[in-house]
Amino acid sequence: MELCDLLLEQASNLKNGQEFAVVTTVEADGLARTSGKMLVYPDGTISGTVGGGMWERAAIRDAMDCITAKKNDVKVYDFSDEMSKAGIRCQGTLRVFIEYCGSDRTQLVVVGGGHVGHAVIQAAKTVGFAVTLADTRGEEEIGDAIRLADRFIRMDSFGDVAKAELPKNPFYVVSTYGHQVDGAALKGVISRGDAAYIGMLGSTKKVSAIFAQLRNAGVKQEDLDQVFAPIGLDLGGETPEELAVAIVAEMLAVKYGREGKSLSR
Repeated sequence: MELCDLLLEQASNLKNGQEFAVVTTVEADGLARTSGKMLVYPDGTISGTVGGGMWERAAIRDAMDCITAKKNDVKVYDFSDEMSKAGIRCQGTLRVFIEYCGSDRTQLVVVGGGHVGHAVIQAAKTVGFAVTLADTRGEEEIGDAIRLADRFIRMDSFGDVAKAELPKNPFYVVSTYGHQVDGAALKGVISRGDAAYIGMLGSTKKVSAIFAQLRNAGVKQEDLDQVFAPIGLDLGGETPEELAVAIVAEMLAVKYGREGKSLSR
């Protein structure tokens, strides 16, 4: 893989909130490859190479440890003794720098890119959220929202959010176009079990009806109790932009462990 491809992959990972580690060859003595770079993911999959063999396998294991610990490290791999005992003549030493990489932007997944969803994306990005939009509609219907989001995932159904490739531990805003699909989206989000926040757009009556449907479908009440619905702080606005301000304000209050009260009170 070319270096420019690895750099593009790194940029995409950071944009999408994907944790990974970069392993870079610092020094190679007695090895066929004297330079190299690879990306290592939490599950051990890689892009690029630092030469292969037992040296690379050891670097992958250590990189996975660095991801878990969220730290950098320098490692030296010298298997001369082991290889000599095994009668293997090929020997060498590899020194690598392992750099942990993880986005420091709070991740937001907006499920539904209609008028309110679009406004939420716009407001959330102004305060630093990295936004993934998930919807069943495409460019012809929600093109403005798609272009505004950092990343777009098109699904066959809103229930597919349960298995979509999304950032870890994000905030979720469910703002689809109808009761039935809102319920499917909310059930899918809850089933992931990784939310830092879940909010759903809708009136008190609509929320009650959807919660009843989900309870009948086997969703636990304790999971529904964690959902902010109707979503947003009680600011009194009704336009998509006003609702978006109330929604983002509530998410910030949750993020910083505040109650969302007026500072003057």
